[in-house]
Amino acid sequence: MDRRRFLTISGVGACGLAMHETGRQAAAGEDAMDWPIPFPIVDTHVHFWDPSNLRYPWLDRSELLNRPYLPADYIAAAGPVEVGRIVFVQAACIREQAMEEVAWVTALAADEPRIQGIVADAPLELGAGAAPVLERLAGNPLVKGVRRMLQGEKEPEFCLQPGFVEGTKRLGQAGLSFDMGITRHQLPAVTDLARRCPEVRFMLCHIGVPDIRGGQLDPWREQLRDLAALPNVYCKLSGVATAADPQTWTREDLRPAIDHVFDCFRFERVAFGSDWPVMLRATPFPRWAATAAWATAECTAAERRRVFRDTAESFYGLGGA
Repeated sequence: MDRRRFLTISGVGACGLAMHETGRQAAAGEDAMDWPIPFPIVDTHVHFWDPSNLRYPWLDRSELLNRPYLPADYIAAAGPVEVGRIVFVQAACIREQAMEEVAWVTALAADEPRIQGIVADAPLELGAGAAPVLERLAGNPLVKGVRRMLQGEKEPEFCLQPGFVEGTKRLGQAGLSFDMGITRHQLPAVTDLARRCPEVRFMLCHIGVPDIRGGQLDPWREQLRDLAALPNVYCKLSGVATAADPQTWTREDLRPAIDHVFDCFRFERVAFGSDWPVMLRATPFPRWAATAAWATAECTAAERRRVFRDTAESFYGLGGA
C-alpha cells in the first residue's frame, strides 16, 4: 500500500467514529464494531495464572488481576475475535517456580490445543550457567523462547553485563528467541544487546512502552527506529492501550505510536498481541483487537495476514495456517 496514504488515514473508522468524540463515546463505538479479520488470528502475548497454584507477588497489588485467569476465561473474553493460536508468555511467578509454570501451561495445552507456544522465564544473567535450564526448556516442543524480565531492573544497562550477554547468545544455540519485557528507558541497552547477538531473534513486547499517556513520544520514536534497523528484531503490537490513559483513551490517542511501529518495522516484523489479562486495566479484549484492526484497515490483505497471523507463526515456529 502507499505509505503516505496509510499514515494520513482520516480519524473516521469503520464505526463512523469522529476525532472529537469523548473516550466513552469512542469506546462504545469501538466495542460495537463487527470483527473484520476473516481468518483465525494468532495472539502472541497471553498470560494464564492461578494464584492458588503458583506464587505471583506482583498480583498482591491488583484486586482486578489477583484471581485465576485460565483458558476458558480467555476464550470468553475474546468474544467475537476468532483466535486460532495462542502464545503464552511467562507471568512473573517467583523464579523458583519458573519450571513449574512451564509444566503447568504444558498441561493446559493438552486440553486447549490453541496454546501452541510458551515463552518461559530463564536466568540468562548466569551466562554459561544458564545452559542447563535452556537445554531443558528447548526439550519441550511448546517452548519457543524466553522472556527474562528487564523492566524491574534498576540499572538500565543490566542486560549488557557480560554474563547476561553470554546467556542471551546461548538462546540462539538452543534455538530459542528472546521476548524483551522492558521500559522505554532501556531501549538503547536492548538495541546494543540485539546488535551483539545477531544470531538470536528478539521480539519487543508492548512496542517498548512509549509515554502515550503523557503525550511524549520522544526519544522513544528515534530509539525504536534504531532498534528496528536490526533485522533480527521484531515488535509486538501489544500493551498500547495500557500505555495510554486507561480511562479516557481513544483510537486517535494510540494512532501516532501504532503508525510509527509500522513505519519502523513494516508489516513483516510486527505481530498482534493482546497482553490479556493485564490489558483489562485499560480495555476489554474486543476493543483493543478492533483498534488494531482499525489501524490496519487500509493495509493489503497480505499485510493484515502478516500482522495478525503470519509473522507470529514464522517467528515462534507455529507452523502453517
